[in-house]
Parts: sequence; C-alpha cells; structure tokens
Amino acid sequence: MGDEILSLLPFALIISLSGFISGYMAGLLGVGGGIVIVPVLYYFLSLVGVSQDIVMHISVATSLAVIIPTGWRSYQSHKANDGVDAATLKLWLLPTVIGSIIGANIAGMISGFWLTLIFAVIAFLVSINLFISKENFKLGDSIPKGILGQAIPLSVGTLSAMLGIGGGTFNVSLMTLYGNSIHKAVGTAAGLGFYLAIPGTLFFIVTGLRVEGLPPGSLGYVNLIGLILIAPISTFAAPIGARSAHSLNKKVLSNIFAIFLLFTSIRMFLEIF
Repeated sequence: MGDEILSLLPFALIISLSGFISGYMAGLLGVGGGIVIVPVLYYFLSLVGVSQDIVMHISVATSLAVIIPTGWRSYQSHKANDGVDAATLKLWLLPTVIGSIIGANIAGMISGFWLTLIFAVIAFLVSINLFISKENFKLGDSIPKGILGQAIPLSVGTLSAMLGIGGGTFNVSLMTLYGNSIHKAVGTAAGLGFYLAIPGTLFFIVTGLRVEGLPPGSLGYVNLIGLILIAPISTFAAPIGARSAHSLNKKVLSNIFAIFLLFTSIRMFLEIF
C-alpha cells in the first residue's frame, strides 16, 4: 500500500504544478485555467484505470470546480486595477449562466471528439486573426445588444461548460473585436468565468451522484482529491498572473494570448487525430 502511494506522488506533484500554471494563466489571460487542468486530469485518471466512459466527465467537472475560487481571485485582482468592464459583465452574466447550465446538461450527450474538434478549429482561427489582423480592426465599436448580445455569451457559456473551461478563450477575443481593450477584456472574462463555473459544477455533481466506477473522493463527477491538490495553488497564482497582465502593454498581451490559443489548438488536434 505504501509503495502504491509513493508511486502516485510524482503525479500528485504534476497535478499541483498544473494548478499553478492554470492559476497564473487565469490571471494573465482571463481564462479559467481549464485548458491546462482538463488534459492533466484526463491523462492522470486514465493512467490509474478510470473508465473512458466517465474520465472526461470527471476531468471537466473537477476543472469547473477549480475555476470557482481561481476565477474569483483573478476577477478581484483585475477589478482592483480597474480592469473590468462592468457594463459588459452585467449584460453577459445571465446568458452566460444559462449557457453553463445547458452545457453541463448536454455534456454527456455529445461526442468528445466533435467537441474537441470544434474547440480546436475556433481556437486556431482566433489565434491567426490576432496575429494577422491590424490593431484597429473591429467587428464593432461596442458590445452588441439585443438578440446577438445575448446569443454570444449564451453560446460561449454552453460550450465552455461542456469543455470544462472558464470561457475566457472565447470571451477575450470577442470583447476585443467589439472595441474593448485587451486589459478590460481579460478582467471581465475572469469574472464571467467565475459565474459560469458555479452552475456547471453543481449540475455535474448532481448528474454524477449515481454513476458507478467513480474514483475515490468523488462528489458526483467532481473529484475532491483533484480539487484539493489544484485549487489552493491555482487560487494563489491567479493574482500573480493578474499583476503581470497589467504590467504588459496591449500588443505584448495580445501576442501572448494568440500564442496561447495556437498552442491549445495544435495540442487538441494532435490528441484527436
């Protein structure tokens, strides 16, 4: 038994390290950090023998649970530096939450292959746009209202909850295309990620309560052991990333985000093909 525990220590350290990286990126880029947490948990849980039928559900649910404290710390740090667009946050909050509920409910009904492929394609296109577009290129001068203004965050919330991410990957790009500064977009996306993660996590807990084959320490699909290993470190790292974001100029921050999206897209393509 002791040897088995010792053999798992390297993986525990890797999971904890992923918590620091995800938290730092959450603060720096406004993403929830799930883009790091989900694959790490997926590989670890697969390695210890968790069924492929539920391993992605556990990874996504646990990632969303981690985003709750991480997103809050990141959001508060950006808010303290006047890095949040309160009007956009208010406009997008309700459809984001509704989208999160929808996404968590249908996560188990759609093939993981297609979800990953869609995400990879979108991330690739957005990253290329950030690299080649001129700084003054916009889809509009302000965030759209009406049906479009509700459809955008609803779609982002749905897809993000299904993939276990905070939505910043999409929200930052969309906000900048509609005239928001990159710094405001990052801070606002962090706040939306926090609110998105709450209902998504709760629904994954409820829907996973009677599922068989869950690993030890699970509450529904949320694995509490993974949460404990990742969340404290991730929460600690988020303000560090937020401070870094506000010390960088707009062009540097945009390029970092573009590289991040490109790396994410390539990694996902390699995983599914």
